[in-house]
Amino acid sequence: MNEIRSKSRLPLLTPGRLVVLVVALGVGFIATVLVPGLQLAGDLVERIAALKFVGETQHYPALIRASLDSIRDRLGSHSYLQDAVTQLHDAALQLDTALPVLNAMRPAGTHAARLSRLWESERSALKPLLGFQGVPYEDHESTGPELNDSGRQLERDVTVAIRITRHALPSIEAELAAMGNELKSSSAQSATRLRWVLVAGLAMAAVLGLVVTLLLLARKRQDAVLRDARQQTVDILRTVKDGLFLIDEKMVIGSAYSNSLEAMFQRRDFAGLPFESLLKDLVAEKTLTTAVKYVRILWSERTNQKLVASINPLGEVEVHIDAGRGKVETRYLQFEFHRVRVDGKITHVLVAVSDVSARVDLARQLQAAQSQSQFQVDTLLGILHIEPAQLASFLTDSTAAMESINAILREPAREERAFRNKIETLFRPVHAVKGEAAALGLTSIESRAHAFEEGLNALRDKPGLSGDDFLPLVIQLDDLLIHLHSIDELVSRVSQLQFESVDAAHTVSDVLSGGLQPRGILPSDLTMMLQQLVDRVAADNHKEARLLCLGFETVPVAYRRMVKDISIQAVRNALVHGIETPANRLAAGKPQEGRLRLEFQPIGEKGYKFTLEDDGRGLATERIKAIGVARGLITADQAATLPLKQVYSLLFQSGFSTLTQATTDAGRGVGLNVIAELVLEVGGRIGLATLAGQYTRFSLTLPAVTLAEDALMA
Repeated sequence: MNEIRSKSRLPLLTPGRLVVLVVALGVGFIATVLVPGLQLAGDLVERIAALKFVGETQHYPALIRASLDSIRDRLGSHSYLQDAVTQLHDAALQLDTALPVLNAMRPAGTHAARLSRLWESERSALKPLLGFQGVPYEDHESTGPELNDSGRQLERDVTVAIRITRHALPSIEAELAAMGNELKSSSAQSATRLRWVLVAGLAMAAVLGLVVTLLLLARKRQDAVLRDARQQTVDILRTVKDGLFLIDEKMVIGSAYSNSLEAMFQRRDFAGLPFESLLKDLVAEKTLTTAVKYVRILWSERTNQKLVASINPLGEVEVHIDAGRGKVETRYLQFEFHRVRVDGKITHVLVAVSDVSARVDLARQLQAAQSQSQFQVDTLLGILHIEPAQLASFLTDSTAAMESINAILREPAREERAFRNKIETLFRPVHAVKGEAAALGLTSIESRAHAFEEGLNALRDKPGLSGDDFLPLVIQLDDLLIHLHSIDELVSRVSQLQFESVDAAHTVSDVLSGGLQPRGILPSDLTMMLQQLVDRVAADNHKEARLLCLGFETVPVAYRRMVKDISIQAVRNALVHGIETPANRLAAGKPQEGRLRLEFQPIGEKGYKFTLEDDGRGLATERIKAIGVARGLITADQAATLPLKQVYSLLFQSGFSTLTQATTDAGRGVGLNVIAELVLEVGGRIGLATLAGQYTRFSLTLPAVTLAEDALMA
């Protein structure tokens, strides 16, 4: 137990003072710049709108003059003049509407009053014309169209209006022009004042920014050390694997603690929690009382840290954690306590908690493995019903697989991706051992291989991995190796017993001792093994099935082991996923007994074709896509348009399975993945055909094997 020492530092510029100063500068800026600026901007907008309105009004006098001239000319030519009268009426109406608006403008002044008087004079002259209606002409047979009485009166009114207009309209235009010039001048003055206010505002903003910058720099210099220390503390608490937290003199946990503490205790309410409450439901009452007394004596200056460390009651304690859903998880935790001193005074106690469950479990499992290394003879005698060549081939392949697994486990890995790759690589050899053990009826080996797969699957679902997580697999691998070694020893002890082999009378001991080098079982043995597997898996799944094996005698020696592994995986996959129960088959109009067909045939120089077919329910593409979406392999949008070939390719991905609950024979998503890897390793291809409710057929194309290669494997 060590003491942690620290020195306290007080900042000279408090956050409160900084806020008051910045607020005062901001209020001054608003009062001297923003408010006057808003007023000037509003005034400028108002003058610009008025100037625009005056400019539009200036067009109406000219429009009136043009309308009068048009009426006069049309009367002289006896042509249609109603549109000219309408234009005159509209222009006069626009001026009538505009005058009140011009009078209401602030900068209008005397111009608006004079403009009103001039328009009244002009308006009275135009009044007879504005109300004119009817036809001003009459037709004569001899002279043609001539002005009638109303036309002659209209002609006199137009002449009077034109004479008055020559004097009134230029004056109206002049007043409007003067009003526009006055508005332009006042707008320019407002713009200039606004510009100066903005310049002053920019200057004040620069000063304010400079002041704030200086204040922040000063504050930053004061807080630099504290910020660095805080960041380092956060980094440590985020990455450290141990649970770290501080408790004060009242035995209350502080607000800062390591992230791993939440996963370790399955809770998040540590801040403000009494240390006694943390342990209350985890340890025995006696241990809790002793632990509280132990922590309290740490606050005494007279306490010798080295002496009390040896009597720590929480050095390695068994705790029971609530894992949710009514489950309680047993762990072993190790608590260490370190006093924290600030300016020479004890302020806190740092508690470091380590999860040593893996270490304790490993020690116990090693002890259990050693005590169970000798198996009962009656359990091992179950191997005597197996053909010697089959058993020899299985033991040789299984031993090689165990060595491969051991090599993979020993490979160094540090990154998460490397750990994930290691898990997927381990699935294949152990699944192959489990499949052949099931085919031979070696349930003891099958169950151990299945337990190993369970451990791999648990690691696959775990969010974060480390090297320690693989330690339980080492124990399970050791158990498998011990079991295989025990079978080997039993075979050696009964080596005097002779078994009939398919090619000669050899004992299993002869084969294992080097008399024969098994390179794969013979076709008849493989057929017998697969039939036993069909009977066992069908019975376990309450189904009935018949196996037909064709062409196995043509399998090259180089392909025998691969054909055996593929056949085992295909049979288990077909019986679990494809073949229906007898009741369902009868309801679908099928024979009660399902049919499996495995056919191996040469295809000339191209190589070989290996067909795996069942007459089961076929593949449900929608379910495959739904599972692919749920596992994150494809998106929902991709699933809607995914080609059928790519849908079926999901079946061969590691970990993909349509079963929701894994069993001994299926559900891990390994079988079809193993088949795909075996075929791709030799450069082969896989074809798939299916029909819903009818069949599923896998067609494997394998490259040709030369006589030299086949002889080398023989």
